[in-house]
Amino acid sequence: MGSEVPRADDTVLVVVDYQNDFCHQSGAIERLGQSTASARKILPSLLELIEAARAAYVPRVFVRVAHSEWTDTPAWKRRGAAGTILDTSKMPIAREGTWGAGFYELEPRDDELVITKHRYSAFAHTALRLVLQARGVSTVTLAGVQTNVCIHSSARDAVQEGFSPVVVEDCVAAGTDVENEVALSDVRARIGKVVSLEDVRKQWGV
Repeated sequence: MGSEVPRADDTVLVVVDYQNDFCHQSGAIERLGQSTASARKILPSLLELIEAARAAYVPRVFVRVAHSEWTDTPAWKRRGAAGTILDTSKMPIAREGTWGAGFYELEPRDDELVITKHRYSAFAHTALRLVLQARGVSTVTLAGVQTNVCIHSSARDAVQEGFSPVVVEDCVAAGTDVENEVALSDVRARIGKVVSLEDVRKQWGV
């Protein structure tokens, strides 16, 4: 497994959507009737991963999603409205300028990049591809939430954009354990690598 971890000089750590609406007990996801306990559970491991990246001089990018009338197309606003999991017409999620769109228990430093996205994937309509090219890396290390939605979408887009995605399994979460494991299994089988935080620390020498 350790050999599957990217070298510290050949990756960027991308933390996806670790925001109040997806993690806090008072966030939109909880108010929609879904548990965010798994998202909060990974916080210690996620903070450890971020500190490991800082110690190993791995560039860090914090990706936040924000929705507004400037970017919400009719199709995007309709997403999930017919189901029981997501109905943004009744419960807005991560609206630009709101508390819900803020980071949950994370504070990016001045030398860390914050990218705002407006869709599931961290690559969709953002500068992430350019950032990875500018850094001259071939891999992207992914952490955050939710494994079966934005992590999975970002991993798929990474490989389609020419980068090797690596998901740190201790540092991602979904609404349920089943959703989390199904998404990780799909990454393993079709998209990239799934590694542990321990293996990351060993490879990065921190």
